Amino acid sequence: MDANRNILLITADQFRHDCLAAAGNRLIQTPNLDALAREGVLFRRHFAQACPCGPSRMCLYTGRYMCSTRSVNNMTPLTDAEDNVAYWLRETGFNPAFLGYNDYALDPRICAPGDPRKTGLDYDNFLPGFEVVLDHEHHSPAYFEYLRGRGYPADRCNSEIVSTPDVPPEGPGRHMPCHFPARYRAEDSEGRFVTNRTIDYLRQSHAKPWFVSVNYIQPHPPHICAAPYHAMYDSGDMPEAVRRQEELEDPHPYLSRMKRKRTMLNDAQLREMRACYYGKITELDASLGLLFDALRETGAWDNTLIIFTSDHGEYLGDHYFFDKAHFYDQTMRVPCIVRDPSPQADVTRGTQLDCFSESVDIVPTMFDYAGLDVPGRVQGQSLLGHVRGAPDALAKRDIHFEFDFRSKDREFADLDPDECVLWVLRDDTYKYVQFGVESMPPLLFDIVNDPREFHNLAGLPEYAPVVAEYGQRMLRWRMKNEDQRMEHWAYQYR
Repeated sequence: MDANRNILLITADQFRHDCLAAAGNRLIQTPNLDALAREGVLFRRHFAQACPCGPSRMCLYTGRYMCSTRSVNNMTPLTDAEDNVAYWLRETGFNPAFLGYNDYALDPRICAPGDPRKTGLDYDNFLPGFEVVLDHEHHSPAYFEYLRGRGYPADRCNSEIVSTPDVPPEGPGRHMPCHFPARYRAEDSEGRFVTNRTIDYLRQSHAKPWFVSVNYIQPHPPHICAAPYHAMYDSGDMPEAVRRQEELEDPHPYLSRMKRKRTMLNDAQLREMRACYYGKITELDASLGLLFDALRETGAWDNTLIIFTSDHGEYLGDHYFFDKAHFYDQTMRVPCIVRDPSPQADVTRGTQLDCFSESVDIVPTMFDYAGLDVPGRVQGQSLLGHVRGAPDALAKRDIHFEFDFRSKDREFADLDPDECVLWVLRDDTYKYVQFGVESMPPLLFDIVNDPREFHNLAGLPEYAPVVAEYGQRMLRWRMKNEDQRMEHWAYQYR
């Protein structure tokens, strides 16, 4: 291990892959992330392995697919939690620190008697191996204390006040509430609060190489941002949602059950929401600029691997959805920027790569940078070869994504919960979706000719060979990557 190599992992929440100026978005302003991309590599086809936040983050921190972690939803416990990047790096001499939130649910079998997590649902925990420098998600006692210290009256330092825009007493009028600014100044936003605490930590003296994981809630809802970001974008300039009326009447037994938002169909409302979303991203970008400046001031810029990514995307009305779920690229595809300070990476600085990459690849990339052997349970592969222009860097043929849609009181409540899972195989040509429910036939989209995923081809006779091929490929992938905690142990000692 090189003692002078630090690692900074920045994870945003619900950040769409196409919301970077560097990625070709001509409306949004992300100067600091763009600058990071110019000094590093932007992976244009980077995909999360699951959603929502909890299962996706468990894939990110373990380097394993959801079929291996079996943490399938928020508050689903993760077994063998020591098999994570922080624990492994701590054992090799790193000082792993965490700021923000982890969305990790503790295995109830290891909880002490009387611990409420033994019988209740809770994912407000942190993976073992991390020093928790700041425990903060949407809001926290530490954040409210910070606001009081900044001169805000006590009756404004609570979740309700900081989660609602400053709508005039007469009401929002023709606008959505997100059209109006937050009740706090931009310099006192949650993102700035997390940034300031991160900078304070980085300015401390560290005897060991550090690994810092900083997690921002932006641009996750609530849809609110501070002035001037709330008014930075004209809603009239926002693109229309990617959707078609016939999607509301699709007869496929999964698509017809999906809870599309039929009520918010007003294009003007969608554009205001997107304008706010863009404002939140630019607000986050400004905080990241301060963080990057601090790295330079402390002298850590030249020996720190920086990775920026997100846990999943956001629909913003596309396909009549908001939030994140299901299998469209809007939820699966996320940004990924890797900035390697090493001279070996000079050959690719400022480039954008179209090779497939996945969240499970982040852990082996960090180990590769640190000069460490990648732990055996990790299923991803390092991206460092691509970043350093290695001619033998492995190129992935496809990516894989899983979504568990079991529910007790919603649209799938009548189904066997253990069958309520879908798997996605996506490559250069097709996206194939397989369902665990027998009555739900597969889906097939031609990514080349139908990149917006409107036309399901799986039922057409001429595509039967394609469906069969992709089904076999998915089965083989599943057989290789499903939970294998002890198989390698047995193989090693034969």
